[in-house]
Amino acid sequence: RQGSLRKQPFFSIIMPTHNTPELLLEKAIHSVQQQWYPHWEFLIVDDGSEDENTIRVLKAIDDPRIRVMFQSENKGVSASSNLAIEQIQGDYAVFLEHEDELTENCLWELAVEIDHSNADFLYSDEDNIDAAGNFMQPFFKPDWSPDALMSMMYACRVSCIQVELLHLAGPLNPEYDGAQEWDLILRVTEKARKISHIPKVLYHRRMRSESAAMDAGRALRVAKLGKRLREEALVRRGLEGTLEALEIAPIYYRVNYHAQEGAKLSILIPSRDNGAILEKCVHSILNAKALEDFEIIIIDNGSEDAETLNILSRLKSIQPVRIIDHAKPFNFSQLNNVGIEHATGNYILHLNDDTEIASYDAIQRMLGYCQLPHIGAVGARLLYPGGRRIQHAGVLNLSNGPSHAFAHSMSEDIHYYLRNHLEYNWLAVTGACLMADRRKLDEIGGWDEDFPVSYNDVELCFRLHKAGYFNIVSQASELIHHESVSRGHDRASFTKRFRLRRDRVRLYKKHPDLFGHDPFFNVNLHEKGTYFQLADEERA
Repeated sequence: RQGSLRKQPFFSIIMPTHNTPELLLEKAIHSVQQQWYPHWEFLIVDDGSEDENTIRVLKAIDDPRIRVMFQSENKGVSASSNLAIEQIQGDYAVFLEHEDELTENCLWELAVEIDHSNADFLYSDEDNIDAAGNFMQPFFKPDWSPDALMSMMYACRVSCIQVELLHLAGPLNPEYDGAQEWDLILRVTEKARKISHIPKVLYHRRMRSESAAMDAGRALRVAKLGKRLREEALVRRGLEGTLEALEIAPIYYRVNYHAQEGAKLSILIPSRDNGAILEKCVHSILNAKALEDFEIIIIDNGSEDAETLNILSRLKSIQPVRIIDHAKPFNFSQLNNVGIEHATGNYILHLNDDTEIASYDAIQRMLGYCQLPHIGAVGARLLYPGGRRIQHAGVLNLSNGPSHAFAHSMSEDIHYYLRNHLEYNWLAVTGACLMADRRKLDEIGGWDEDFPVSYNDVELCFRLHKAGYFNIVSQASELIHHESVSRGHDRASFTKRFRLRRDRVRLYKKHPDLFGHDPFFNVNLHEKGTYFQLADEERA
């Protein structure tokens, strides 16, 4: 099959070593020698090893494809890697840890993807090897997710960088040894032309046998390095933000982007005969940490209830509140478009009337993300009444249609690689709380009024995604959602279930390329896995 490749890139595998256990070193070397794909060189830099067995194994290598360099003293993994980079003869660089292993098809899969997409940065899925040699804990990753990379180092193994791009991004920084590749990949992806993810395990990471105390100490040191290198990335990108430790997992940090001056936010709330809960929604906004310049526009869809009319009259007297009458048959998309037409803000927050702001800075956090040039829709973490269970933490596009991830799980639960706590990119977010830059909404043509009730939010997010933007959930922005208080649940009757199925068919007829496909999920996970369970697992 090699002859079918139009491009046959030459790979340079880089591996620093230092006092590597003999057996593990031999396995790492053997994993390269067993590659199906033949066009490669292997650059090993020994970083001042004192272990005689390590040195003996390296000196005994007799393979013209492998070059071994010895440093007289330990200078660190970055310095050793940089020495190898200076000697590269290949088109692409691949990084290998000295105790880890490449799968035998690793370079072949990279070559196939390069031939297909001409990507200049590639990464794959990975798993772990335990002390008994068993493969376990696979990490099935999303496609390129810039905000996930600012939340955790998800794109590390295997990573493959076009050599020209590698030189452009600059060498590894020895100040970040232990997290040096995270820093490098942040810089690489800032300059990359095309980024590809290969949804296959191409790398086996060796599980360390250190004591719990040593492992905890190392994790804390790496976490601090990760915080520093992301702070440097913010400065490099000209962005203002703060790295905040997760309360539930303090070695992980999220970015709180600071909302920039000059923003005006229009909060649009469609409503009908739901006065009491609408009033709670409005006052929760007024009591939250708000912007200096914002407006609340209530789009009244023909309210007739006397109590609601009295409440609307009261709300109208509050300075930032305006009420727009739109007494036509219910069409959620149309109501939102009417609200946008009357809005004076350059940012739009679509909000259901049955929501309440629960975290005082929720809106400001969302706006911080919304102002980023690459961001499309910004969603929030929605909780059921009582604030203990998740209603929305992101929408997955699964084989059975759009589905809420982690629905009904406890808020404090930790799910797949902290997807329900850290800021990841998602294909879609719920329209119950959705913020977007007005210019981007105008660019895609606003809400599609052919979706009056169901999947209108998903369809909007699909178009933002196709326009090249990334949707995100601000997990630190929490709201209470009294789900479907206004009009009931979509599955409550046969008529509503029929309408739901009809709208789902319409959704995929308009977007057939996204039928059963979610680039921020992974094909190796269960096709209906709202908890990111493996394909052969069921949710307990």
